[in-house]
Amino acid sequence: MGKAKMQVPDDDDAVFAQRAVELKDEAQKLKDGRHFAKAASAYQQCIELVGASAPSAADLFAAKAQCHLSLRHWADVVADATRALKIAPKNVDALVSRARAYQATGQEKKAKADAAAAAASDGAHEAAKALLESFEPKKPIAGLGGMSLDKPSKPTKSKADQQAEQEDELRKKQAALILKQRQEAEARRQAQQRSWGPPVTVKAVAGADVRTFVVPTMIAHKDLMSALQKKFPDVSAFTVRYSGPDGVLKPISTRHDFAAAVAAAQGGENKGKPAANLYGGLHPVRLIISELTRLDAPACEDGATGAEAAEGAEGSTSGQQLAPNEVVEIDEWILDFAALFREHLGIDAEAHLDLHAEGLDKCNHALEPQVSIEDADAVLDEAAEKFQEAAALALFNWGNVHMCAARKAMDGGRDPPLEEGGPPGAAVATADDRDEVVDRLDEAKGRYEAALVVKPDFHDATVALAQRRYERARLLCAAAGLSGAGESPAEGNEDSDEAEAEFSGACADFDAVLAILPEDPPKPPEPAEKKEPEQEKKEGEEEEAEQPSMRAQVQVMWGNTLFEQSQMRARLGKEWRPLLDVAVEKFKGAGCAEADIEQALKVHRGVRAEKEA
Repeated sequence: MGKAKMQVPDDDDAVFAQRAVELKDEAQKLKDGRHFAKAASAYQQCIELVGASAPSAADLFAAKAQCHLSLRHWADVVADATRALKIAPKNVDALVSRARAYQATGQEKKAKADAAAAAASDGAHEAAKALLESFEPKKPIAGLGGMSLDKPSKPTKSKADQQAEQEDELRKKQAALILKQRQEAEARRQAQQRSWGPPVTVKAVAGADVRTFVVPTMIAHKDLMSALQKKFPDVSAFTVRYSGPDGVLKPISTRHDFAAAVAAAQGGENKGKPAANLYGGLHPVRLIISELTRLDAPACEDGATGAEAAEGAEGSTSGQQLAPNEVVEIDEWILDFAALFREHLGIDAEAHLDLHAEGLDKCNHALEPQVSIEDADAVLDEAAEKFQEAAALALFNWGNVHMCAARKAMDGGRDPPLEEGGPPGAAVATADDRDEVVDRLDEAKGRYEAALVVKPDFHDATVALAQRRYERARLLCAAAGLSGAGESPAEGNEDSDEAEAEFSGACADFDAVLAILPEDPPKPPEPAEKKEPEQEKKEGEEEEAEQPSMRAQVQVMWGNTLFEQSQMRARLGKEWRPLLDVAVEKFKGAGCAEADIEQALKVHRGVRAEKEA
């Protein structure tokens, strides 16, 4: 039998436990001194020390809820009391505090349920009994012949009872005020809806596709176009027309045109037909959607002003302003350049707008009168996350702009491979504008780090910081004379040593990022049936290239870093082959094509030198 090992208490745990006791005593003193905000903060620190799920945290959450109750922070009362009840469902203080918060916000049913639960848990609890009695109507005690047996004079109440009554009266007034505010908000919403006119159903027809939705009759033309664009996202440019009373298709380019379309829908065949059973009491409006190409987009009449609109010259081409839903003919090279610019920067032009729109939608939803306080808090938290991600993405794209400017000032292009007659060398970078490039790289670093401050788990910014070290290493290689053709510098150059450190640091950063990125989902198995070679080739040409995952992109960046580092070492006469082998492994792991890998190896300095030797 071996000797039992003696358990040695953890010094840190003992220190935390002692500090928690001190904080609890301090919070109680602050609470007794009516410094409720400071007391709530002290209770929160104590909770962080003991752990939010520890059994002792229930009393701390309940005490913190009482502090918020005194401050009339109703949402915080409900939140902390609920956390306490998750740990200890029969915590009377938490039930009483939450009941009072519900009562103050007009949620009588929930308040009464919590008061009943508190009284059932501890029948001797004075606050629970008093709260439960406040929900029961008081009846006079009747005597013989209906005479009241109540004492003619009211008994003298203690200061505590008077203070409790004053607090109850204040909560009732607060609840009435909240209810009134909700009713006024609903009245304003209904008045605004009436100002927009009655709702009308729109049946939009685009070829064989029919979409139905409801809009106000006084909807703005821009909002109508946005609604149609959402219903037909695949149609980039289109015209909207309706059938007039004479059966002729007329364009809709202003709010008045849509009002005329609504009026026309109530006449003609629908004239005299009952519309009481229809939504909004109006017959549906049928709109014809016609897709436009870039060459046949007609000029738009200005239906809001001018005599030409009054004359109704439908086929006129004299207008100089296009409708909001129509497009201007743009040269293809401008579109190609814009797409290439976005791809080079790594900027998603719509991502921040989508996040911003989602955040606004959630904020509007949380402010609706029918949403409870608990649900509103959860929705607002989701909205905050969307805005947080949008802010981080904006800073990230800001850094990408500086990175693009740094590459533009540094890169001189790429040498063609030897079989095309080009000079030896790989990626060509110049250090002619070294100060400008360094400033741009520092600016990019600042933006990326700011994005991580806003959103610490923003992986794109972490990857970009590692890529920035790679670009800085290339600049140092150029400054050391290792990028262009010519004689290799002697080993021990200060710039080359710093470049070596930057390359190694970038590789370490890529390794760290790859460790925290989620694994790629498994690809679905390919069908067992084999296709004809010609058919496979044809389908392969039609299918769009699959977008690489984040892990694949990081592996490619890591491989590029190792590839350039191995070229630098080959130029300095150092061991380079192991780095190149690892780079090839990273390329293969990312799913790069074998032909691309072989082409890259042909222009590698070390491989060329071996072939020339």
